[in-house]
Amino acid sequence: MKLGQRLMRHARLSAVHRVPWGPPTPPFLTLFINSICNQTCEHCFYWRNLNRNDDLTLDELRALSNDLGRLDNLNLSGGEPFLRPEFVEICNQFIDTNGVKQIYVPTNGSSTDRTVAALNGVFKNRSLGLFAVELSLDGMPAFHNSFRGMKDAFERAIDTYDALAEMKKTESRLHIHALSTVTSDNMHEVRSLTQYLLERCPAIEHHSIGMIRGDRKNPALTSPGIAEYRDLYAYVRELWQPREQARYGSIVEPMLQWATTSTAEQKRQVIPCRAGRLSGVVYSNGDVSVCESHAPLGNLRRQRFTEIWRSNEANRLRKAIDAKECWCTNEISLWSSIVYQPIQLAKVLLSSKPWRQLDRDGAGPHFSPRGE
Repeated sequence: MKLGQRLMRHARLSAVHRVPWGPPTPPFLTLFINSICNQTCEHCFYWRNLNRNDDLTLDELRALSNDLGRLDNLNLSGGEPFLRPEFVEICNQFIDTNGVKQIYVPTNGSSTDRTVAALNGVFKNRSLGLFAVELSLDGMPAFHNSFRGMKDAFERAIDTYDALAEMKKTESRLHIHALSTVTSDNMHEVRSLTQYLLERCPAIEHHSIGMIRGDRKNPALTSPGIAEYRDLYAYVRELWQPREQARYGSIVEPMLQWATTSTAEQKRQVIPCRAGRLSGVVYSNGDVSVCESHAPLGNLRRQRFTEIWRSNEANRLRKAIDAKECWCTNEISLWSSIVYQPIQLAKVLLSSKPWRQLDRDGAGPHFSPRGE
């Protein structure tokens, strides 16, 4: 996307969410395309809804797409998304009908052949601008395999990376990221992992970390201490800084981390949340919500998306969010709320100082709510 197009898109999205009842279609949609998963991750917040027999059919997903307007970003989740047999058809439906240009898919990387076949199919559609595969890794091999309940989970994920790296040589629209959910138990693992990925996986552009949230499968897992998490992020940022400089949008990650830690520390909305306007969620069984932290507002098997999205209940929830009656560290909600609110964007820029070059002492600066 050229600079002029990016500026026009930013202006459009900065204006669209100001409508009191929200736009008819959230520009950023998280869609759980299945509940089927072949791992048993201890930190999974969706574990109660996995491996059910009520996933939306392809026809039902087409009906959803036909009811929606323009979508800017489609985040496909699961389950393990690449286990959905109609993966290519689903992507093409939203690309062709809703103008989707960017698709992001978190994956456990366990199904290399399925992933490669799906991407080869999707990339035949020349209208798609970007497809980001986000390999979810929790630590080094022994920890990761145990944590996910699959004896060779790490090795499979690296095999998938190798296949994606080969594909990337001829497909510029493919972007490979890694993401890690941080708990009080795996901080040392993530520190070792990020060093490993930097050295072993030159085609990975970005290693993102985030704090555990939601109703995790293992209730004993707790969030890391804020100070320790900030130190871990500073380490990751310092390590990846040379590679990050070449990535468009890399300036947003320090701002997102500042907002995440500040929100968790203060237990309030540090950034006014635009969930329900800029972002929305559709679950694998058809439930619709403004974000993953709020209960569903309705189900697509009983109502159309637009009916649910414009309902009185949805409008009441938007007002409650506006009144800051809730808070969370959902990255998608935070990211869009920062980037597409100009005043908040300026505030976070000044607070997080993302332009700073980090010290090469392996620690980097500490990130306080005041950006000191």
